[in-house]
Amino acid sequence: MKKRYIFGSLAIMGLAALTLAACGSKTSSSGTGKNIKATITFVNQKTDMHSNGMWKKYIAEFNKEYPNITIKEQALNNYDQTEQTRMSSKNFGDVVAIPAAVAPKDYPNFFSSLGKTKDLEKKYTSLQDRTYKGEQYGLPSEVNANGFVVNWNVFKKAGIDKWPTTTDQFIQDLKTIKAKLPDVTPLYTNYACGWALVDWDFQRSSVAGDPNFDLALAKTDKPFTEGQPMYTIYNTLYTAAKDGLINHDPTTDDWNTSVSQMAKNKVAVMMLATWAVPQVQSQMSSNKDAINVEPFPQNAPDGKTYMLVGGDYNWGVNKNSKNQEAAKDWVNWLVDKSDFAKDNGGMTAMKNQPYPTDLNDAKKNGVVFFEAGSTPADKADLFSNINNGSQVGIGTTQTVKQQIIDSGVGSSKKSFASIMDGLNTAWSQNVKQYNPDKK
Repeated sequence: MKKRYIFGSLAIMGLAALTLAACGSKTSSSGTGKNIKATITFVNQKTDMHSNGMWKKYIAEFNKEYPNITIKEQALNNYDQTEQTRMSSKNFGDVVAIPAAVAPKDYPNFFSSLGKTKDLEKKYTSLQDRTYKGEQYGLPSEVNANGFVVNWNVFKKAGIDKWPTTTDQFIQDLKTIKAKLPDVTPLYTNYACGWALVDWDFQRSSVAGDPNFDLALAKTDKPFTEGQPMYTIYNTLYTAAKDGLINHDPTTDDWNTSVSQMAKNKVAVMMLATWAVPQVQSQMSSNKDAINVEPFPQNAPDGKTYMLVGGDYNWGVNKNSKNQEAAKDWVNWLVDKSDFAKDNGGMTAMKNQPYPTDLNDAKKNGVVFFEAGSTPADKADLFSNINNGSQVGIGTTQTVKQQIIDSGVGSSKKSFASIMDGLNTAWSQNVKQYNPDKK
């Protein structure tokens, strides 16, 4: 199982910006030395790395450098819900993957600062997911580009050799695939596992072409109205469901099945990110380069196509841990020296890193990449307050996306229009409550 969440406003950056040379100064939190003796518990979402022994391999590599630090690794199913429940006590692990729904204002209540964000930015990219009032509470486990994972073997077999640039073309391509390749699922939703549906929300800034779109949302009374980015994204999902272009009986679908089916050329696209590519490729015997990541098929108002690049889960240190320095040593090693990002199809958060080859097609087509930027300190909680207060769950929960699919396939009496109206009402009420500029 694998998922990641991205928050905060965004700043446009070209490919060159992610390949700036790293500063030579020591900006990350460091331990007290390699002779420190401690035992720490590491809690994470990567159950596959637990079962296949990869975490044991990583820990063995770490212990070559830090022989006296013992790592007790725990991988949890249904990670966010389980770990959030554990966070009701102080004993929720020394190092953890910070759950998605933790609001910025709560970072200091649960996690230790890893240093000043302005200092760490000299060495790392994509830090804005877990910064609050100038302090950094997490480091990205990896950096991903977000979009549709595409099997070009399927598209080309259906006679399609170019990625669509509009949502209408996208839906038509899915219809063509269904008509010409009836044994292929055009769009696999991963409805049942839930977390994959959240990835649809990560297209919002790309569709808007706005590096500060979350702040714009916090000022918008009705963002789920036709013509608005959120409506465009959700309507695309709804239309695919309504037109029978998704997997049969999505409520019983399965993540592992989706990966194996795409590897067997039985699935055309899934809304995910670069991290998913090697999972599909690992089950393919040939034509592995056919698995690419493409942008959401909708140009922004300026006519350009954008793709979001940002941090996956961030590693954080429990502020109640009795082994702070050892915990920070493990975090720093994971980000700076381990192959975690590479092994999981992403880029390390360290600067001066190349993009993965599965983005070559997007680069060739002139896609502009977004990267998380800074949010004004006085507005650090604004978007999360509105999002959580309204229970819309943009980027945090799958509920709305599941409702949209239910409406599309006819298993719910709610119409798409009524769902959008409900979201607008809830959002507007919370904009008025939390945004002083709207009062």
